[in-house]
Amino acid sequence: MARSRKEILMFNTTQRLVHWLHTAAFALLMLTGIMIYVPWFSRTMATGSGGYVIRALHRLGAIAFMLVPVIYIVFSPKECLEAMKRIFTWGKEDLGWLQAAPAYYFLGDEEAMPPQDKYNTGQKLFYLVVVVCMAGFIFTGLLMWFGKQLVPAWAFQWSVFIHDLCTVAYGAFFLVHFVLSVMHPLMKGAINGMLFGWMPEDYVKHHHAKYYQEKYGAGKSQ
Repeated sequence: MARSRKEILMFNTTQRLVHWLHTAAFALLMLTGIMIYVPWFSRTMATGSGGYVIRALHRLGAIAFMLVPVIYIVFSPKECLEAMKRIFTWGKEDLGWLQAAPAYYFLGDEEAMPPQDKYNTGQKLFYLVVVVCMAGFIFTGLLMWFGKQLVPAWAFQWSVFIHDLCTVAYGAFFLVHFVLSVMHPLMKGAINGMLFGWMPEDYVKHHHAKYYQEKYGAGKSQ
């Protein structure tokens, strides 16, 4: 529901909390991970007592990262289930988005863009990567943390490879998501949803028309 017909509640407190906890945890993991694995940094910063601190911070970030799905499921199970259903449900509008996205984002041409759900196709792609890579991060990270002496060398090496592969994919999508959410002129208004929960009604009608019609269309309660 909306506070007024000018703004619509898109994300509750739990959703905003896990979004920003995820953002902070991943930023800390990326920063410390680079210091651990990039040779120049690892030689100069990740040795001795400095290396101990960096690894401790990386593990702290990992704990926060693993808390994200736990908090979401425990404190907002209905919204979590709904979000998973939306990001795993694809249709003709998603194909239309993929076709229209280059002209939309690079040229500002909105005519061919089909009506979008609560999460547009690009956001659904990002969240799919989040879900898949988060599972990969947690499994391989725990194995690397606690299982180094318990598994064969080849299993440990594959865990490192998968962990790094997830980092590349996750990092690329994270960067695109950040740039579009914060800097792209067509996306002004989107950041309000994750800062305050509420988004301008006109923005929702324009950028998430399918969702708006589902929730607030003709015959729906206002």
